Amino acid sequence: MPESSDADVNVIAVTGACAQERASCARSIAKVRGFVFVPAEQTGQGLEAVDRAVDLMRKAIHVPGVVLEYPLEVPVMEVVGSLTAPDAGTTLLDLVCVLDVGCMLADLGSEEFIRVPLTSEANDGGVIASKAELLVAQIEFASTIAVVNGGSLQPKALERAASLLSHLAPSAEQRLVANPCSRHGLDGLGSLGGGDGFEMLGRAGRTYAQRPPDAGWVAILNQEFPSQRQSCAVEAIRYEQYRPFHPGRLRHALEACLFQGHCGHILRSAGFARLATRPHITAQWDQVGRIFTLSPLALDDSLGAEAELLAFGQDLAFIGTGLDELRLRQVLDEAALSDAELEAGPMEWAGFPDEFPAWSTTAT
Repeated sequence: MPESSDADVNVIAVTGACAQERASCARSIAKVRGFVFVPAEQTGQGLEAVDRAVDLMRKAIHVPGVVLEYPLEVPVMEVVGSLTAPDAGTTLLDLVCVLDVGCMLADLGSEEFIRVPLTSEANDGGVIASKAELLVAQIEFASTIAVVNGGSLQPKALERAASLLSHLAPSAEQRLVANPCSRHGLDGLGSLGGGDGFEMLGRAGRTYAQRPPDAGWVAILNQEFPSQRQSCAVEAIRYEQYRPFHPGRLRHALEACLFQGHCGHILRSAGFARLATRPHITAQWDQVGRIFTLSPLALDDSLGAEAELLAFGQDLAFIGTGLDELRLRQVLDEAALSDAELEAGPMEWAGFPDEFPAWSTTAT
């Protein structure tokens, strides 16, 4: 009797907000590749359930791999971390994000919150996460983006959607598919390339670890955003400011820019920021649609001798449509400390009104 293999199991992970389209794509990939399909109902039960499925595949005979479909409430960073860990016993070949373009913008602008379980126990309470933030993370971590139901949009609208995806995930392959997923062997509508001005990035034959994706905002901050991804449909702006923000004026700036649209339609912004009232903490700026979070990332006094600051002041990337760059810079500059405030020093800054949520900065 043939023996089962102890080699790592090949895995294709499939994510997406629309359950029907995601499941259809995952099943199609499994059929074409001859992989075993594990549905979201099973992977959503926790890491232990995924580990059991992988162990079964390792013991099976002549099984080339497994397609793991994940529900939206499983954070994509958890998916990547669990499948690429040194002792995971898996080789992540591809991370496919399935997007229904007919509802993509609505999903990215959603103010809905989803309960994300902390463990596999059904009654663990979990945490509350924004649907929009969960989805944008799936896009930014994807190595392949399967765009479905493209026929529901006019050509210009489809081009705008593809441009937005190119800004959010510039290193991901985009596929416009009728019967997902053409990248894995099925006939579809082809790639978002050729005459439409979108370039397919050839990734076949390399694993996810060999081509780790870069989020668009990271590429913008690093000045590495691919020139071929630039588009008049969607714009990208990098904002730098060495002075910390006055927290009260920053709240007014956020209201004007994000909620009132005075600077255009900002779909996504992210980066590093500093509040004058919390001067020794680098914060993570994270915004999708109308969802905005500012959370502590690093303490200056916890850095090692050779470590570098993530940002001295503000270093932010903005992605959107119809952006008024001059107005955006003006609004943000006005939120930074003035000359007099800067000279007054941290003792004075400590008295500024600060309505942002308190941060837990306990070292771990």
